[in-house]
Parts: sequence; structure tokens; C-alpha cells
Amino acid sequence: MDLKNKVVVITGSSSGIGRGLAIRFAQEGCQVVVNYNHNEVGGKETFDLISSNEKLLVKADVSQETDCLNLIKESIDKFGGIDKTKAKELDYEVLDGGSWIEQEVDILIPAALENQINKDNVDKISQKVKLIAEGANGPTTPEADKVIEGRGIFMIPDFLANAGGVTCSYFEQVQSNMNYFWEKDEVLGKLDVKMTAAFRSVSDLSKKRKLYMRDAAYVISVNRVAQACKDRGWV
Repeated sequence: MDLKNKVVVITGSSSGIGRGLAIRFAQEGCQVVVNYNHNEVGGKETFDLISSNEKLLVKADVSQETDCLNLIKESIDKFGGIDKTKAKELDYEVLDGGSWIEQEVDILIPAALENQINKDNVDKISQKVKLIAEGANGPTTPEADKVIEGRGIFMIPDFLANAGGVTCSYFEQVQSNMNYFWEKDEVLGKLDVKMTAAFRSVSDLSKKRKLYMRDAAYVISVNRVAQACKDRGWV
């Protein structure tokens, strides 16, 4: 995919992963919107690290609707946006932001915010949906989760589905301890092995014990922590 001149909004890009992504997207020729909330110094540092002039710095608390709307407005004012009228003329369907959950799809991936799926909208999930993979942390409320479980939808819970990031953080620690660093393909290969093994262990336990996938993941997690505490003589 050619990323040149694509507009990228990266929330929380004043440090860490967000900063790295902002810089990398800029290197690929993207028009980057750097967002920060409390860390103004970090936001400005990220902004200055982007050599391209195609950039924008915006303060916004993305947990607040008014700030999100302002972030979108400033991004559109700087880089332009989608002309809804022209989109409709080209037979594109313009939907409101909350309609994603109602689409006739096989897979839903809530990957943005906490509590995206809740008691007020869970019943809007299409009967066609067979799998939900939680990309965000805690995107499903407990009330909604019970409905999803009752419908028999296959759930890949957040701390399994989005564990690739923290796994790679562990890989970074290992490499730093060895002072020997892997190539990208090696990192991705090791990550694939870890994530596949984690998924299979949860899936196998779910089938064996007839557990909901989230419950199976919790059983494995708690057992591993308990065993580690026992091995260390803490209990």
C-alpha cells in the first residue's frame, strides 16, 4: 500500500509507541496529526522530530467528545476531508459513527475505545456475526459480554487478541539483556509462534471444558500466576 500523502491521526503520540508510529508514518510520506493531552512537551518533541512540513500538532483528550470533534475539525482544516456529497454521488454509503456495530459482517473487531460494546448496543450486533476479536482494551462491558456469550459468538478476548504489543516489549527486553538484536523477520516469526501457541491453548481449553473463550483465557492466566507464586515459595 502506498502511504504517500495519506492522512494519519495518531492519538497519544507524545511518547512511546505513538511517537514511534508518528515518525515512521511521516517517513513513509504521510501527513501526520500528532495528538497529545497532558504531555505538551512530549507532543512538541514528537512534532519536531518529524522532518516533513506535512504535520499538525493538536491537544485533545480523546475520552471527551468535544475534544475528539475538535481534533477531527483541525485535521480536516489542515489536510482536507471526505466530501460526503461527492461520496454519495459515487454510490458510497455515508453512515454515522455508531453504525459499525450493526453491519452485516462475519467478524467484528472493536479496536478503538473501552466499553464500545455495551448493554445499549449489544443487541444491534448482526445475527451474521460469528467472531469478535477485541483489539482495544476492555471494549466490551460485562453486561454485553453475557449477551455475546449467550449468542454463541466466538470471542477472542482483549488480553489474548492484542497481546502482540506486550510480547514484543518482552522481546525488546530479551534483546537488550543479550545486547544482540534480531532482524524484523525474526521478531515477526517469534511473535507468530507465541501468539499462535497462546490462542491454541485457550481454544483447546475452551473446547475441552466447554468454556467461553474469555473464561478459558482467565483460567489459564490465573493458573499460570498461581503456579509461578507457588514455584517461588510465596504461597
